[in-house]
Formats: sequence, C-alpha cells, structure tokens
Amino acid sequence: MLRRTHTLCTLFSFALCLTMITGCFRNSTLFGEPATIITSGYFSATKSLPPQLQKKLPTDYVFYTPQQTTNCVIPPQQFSKTAFNNLSLNFLWTGAQHNLPIDGTTYSAMPSAGQTATYNGTELLITSEFCQENLSLLAVLDWDNNGYKDWLALYSYKSRVQPETSTRLLLIRDIQPNRILTATVLSASECYGKNCQKFTGHSLSEFLEYQPAY
Repeated sequence: MLRRTHTLCTLFSFALCLTMITGCFRNSTLFGEPATIITSGYFSATKSLPPQLQKKLPTDYVFYTPQQTTNCVIPPQQFSKTAFNNLSLNFLWTGAQHNLPIDGTTYSAMPSAGQTATYNGTELLITSEFCQENLSLLAVLDWDNNGYKDWLALYSYKSRVQPETSTRLLLIRDIQPNRILTATVLSASECYGKNCQKFTGHSLSEFLEYQPAY
C-alpha cells in the first residue's frame, strides 16, 4: 500500500495513490482489462482453481449482453462455430498423444458416427450415437495480461451408453480467425455414476500425464 505522503505527491500521483487505495485498480497489473463474463457458470467453474491460477483471473469484470459491441477479433456470439471449425481436440488426450500435430483434429475435421452440431452463439452442442458433448463460453479475458483476448470455456461430456460424465475447464489463448486454436486444461473432473474425482494443480498433471502450460 502506498504511503500517503502528501508533501511528495503531485496532484496526479496523489489521485493515483487514492485510486489504488480505494480499490479502483485491483488487478496485479495496473492497467489490466476486466473480464467479460458470458455466463454466471464462470464463478462456480473457477472457484476450485489453485491460488496461483486464481491470481491470473481479473478481479474486475463486466457482464456480456449479445447486443453490446466488443473489441474482440472474434465476437463471443461466434464462439460455437469457431470452436467447431478451429478448436483442436487435443485437450481431450493425455500423455504423449496430447503432443501430436493439431492439424485435422477439430470437430469439423473428425466427425464421429451420426454426429450433429447445434450452434447457439456462445454454446456448441455435439451429439453422436454414443455421447453428447458441450462447449460453453464462460468469459473473455486477458489471461497473460499481454493485450490479447483469450477465452475461458467449459467442456462437458456425457456418455449415452453408460453412466460416465466428465468436464474440462479450458483456457483458449490468443483468439484469432483462420487458425487452429488450442486449449490448456485448467481443471478436470471424471464421474462414473456417483463416483467422481476432481483434478487441479498437481493431481491434474498426474491425471493428464503432462504439465499444462499455464
């Protein structure tokens, strides 16, 4: 906390000191941008992240409405089609398989048996013979505070043939059009019936069999 040294501060620096004391700038970096919250599911999805990842989340946020204009290269309402066509599915794979080339690994390039896609702006639903998958945009933020927009999204899987479900909290960095996007897994859960396991931090690395690049 800055000392209130009135005699040494100019009018500008005093105002800046006061702003920081009152909490108007609450991010670790002074001019960090607030997160744009797409759905309230953002809060429940991020509350179990370990402290080192919690610190990367903007503490200021605004809520998104479809009518508002944004400065995003890809607007939130284009999330579903972008995820279908451009998001690599390598976030689903563990161990050495995770590092295989990402070309040709999107939903559009790897259709499963009887696959249908439903686009709902900020949500993508994939239904096939054996499972149902959902990708939902939770927030638009600047995770690395480098001036580039990133997506925080939730992936969920439900088997249609056995009582198996799973989720992945995903960070999709540097959203740009006409390129393959990759996702970092921030947390995961696996359930078989009522038997569920959650993975964060070290347990997540053991589950994935690699260290995610946070």
